[in-house]
Amino acid sequence: MNERPESERAVEHIRVQTLGRFAVWLGEEKLPDSAWGREKARKLFQYLLTYRQRHTPKERIVAELWPELDLERADRDFKVALNALQSTLEPGRPARAPSVYITRQAASYGLNPDALLQIDALEFEAGITAGSAAEREEHDQAIDLYRQALDLYRGEYLPGAIYEDWSSAERERLATLYLSGANRLARLLLAQGAELEAINWSQKVIAADPCWEDAYRLLMRAYMASGNRPLALRAYEQCRCNLAEDLGIEPMAETSRLYQQIKAGESL
Repeated sequence: MNERPESERAVEHIRVQTLGRFAVWLGEEKLPDSAWGREKARKLFQYLLTYRQRHTPKERIVAELWPELDLERADRDFKVALNALQSTLEPGRPARAPSVYITRQAASYGLNPDALLQIDALEFEAGITAGSAAEREEHDQAIDLYRQALDLYRGEYLPGAIYEDWSSAERERLATLYLSGANRLARLLLAQGAELEAINWSQKVIAADPCWEDAYRLLMRAYMASGNRPLALRAYEQCRCNLAEDLGIEPMAETSRLYQQIKAGESL
């Protein structure tokens, strides 16, 4: 009996959470840790998720995931991990049938862009991009889009792989995207007169990055708009102390001018 072609095989929609924790759902079922069989199968999937926009040569994958092994042993372990990964994602895949989710181009491997694969990091990034585009025309829509996107950021990218070199650039990129989006949301909220929510988002930015100076300026303005001059002045002192302690620098001239305006009781 002939095997069903890949396009006709019944496959599950896969949903992946990478922000705050790593979790995978096949359809409605969350995969338990035991489903991976091998830890390297999970690491290989995380690696492919990290480089999801391109196919990566096997030699590079092997060098980053099995740096302690010689080429022959590393190549063998790669094949074992790849097979385990494919079996985890597609339990009903016939032997030697091509994978729906992982594709090969010559000696390079990557995720199939046409597969039913929902990734929270991808949705988060798309939401921030949509908010930025809407910001030029419709502020209310931009605010909603930013809120929806930022809600997807439940923590840093792949926290279980925090010491892996291959994940660090993506982790930093997404964290910066979160801070930038939260800062822009705070700015829009302040312009719309939602001072308390602007304060909340500015504080979230500062909690994640104590040296994000624009967030302090927004916080100072939001406190003043809500009638709390002492907290506006305190926000400047917090900014000055954190910049001095962490970076050894003084606040920017723009921040200092804002402080002097607030201190002198001038209108902003």
